[in-house]
Amino acid sequence: MLITTPALITASPSVSTAQVNNTAKINRPTLTIGTQGERVSELQAALKLLGFYTGAVDGIYQEGTASAVSRFQVAAGLKPIGIVDNNTWQKLFPSVSTQSTTVNTSSPATNNNRVNSVPEPKPATPKRPNRQTQTSSGLQPTPANQRLPNIQYTAEGWPILRLGNRGPEVIKLQQQLKKLGFFKGSVNGVFGTATEAAVKAAQTSYKLTADGVAGGATWNAMVQQSSR
Repeated sequence: MLITTPALITASPSVSTAQVNNTAKINRPTLTIGTQGERVSELQAALKLLGFYTGAVDGIYQEGTASAVSRFQVAAGLKPIGIVDNNTWQKLFPSVSTQSTTVNTSSPATNNNRVNSVPEPKPATPKRPNRQTQTSSGLQPTPANQRLPNIQYTAEGWPILRLGNRGPEVIKLQQQLKKLGFFKGSVNGVFGTATEAAVKAAQTSYKLTADGVAGGATWNAMVQQSSR
């Protein structure tokens, strides 16, 4: 992992940043769901140091990492998109000049200050058994031409939903949670605290990390349960 032991500094009353003693330009890629490698580990370590991330520093950009990124972005005054772009890197490491690149997700990079560049991040390979359960349960991922611009999606097409989201994807989530007995409120398309509590209850029941963010693992677990 490349990150040096940073010292916290206060950038503003609302957010602290991870400060490193290095003024050289560093290639830092855009990170999103499915990205893997040492830059993801660096990101996770910085977010953990700042108190936004509590998961494992494993170099795999999954839902828990995306949720932590969104929380940091809100605190830093950025749009909470759950994707690490150049602005997010700059907020995390304000003393380091960054150069945006893309990252090879198939294996971690080995050079200390570089990552292998490829045209686009390669998404994680979806689990094959889920396709059968999706068909039998009637619940399907969202087709590419129907995905909403303000919602983040997994490689399979499942919407990644969290507190504050609104719209038809939230309605689909609430209907599924109600069908499984976790959600008792009204299906209104608003991801509020009641929906978040229902997601956490489902995640606990299915032995997932109960972070209240409905991502690919949560959707797949609900699909499998519905098909039984």
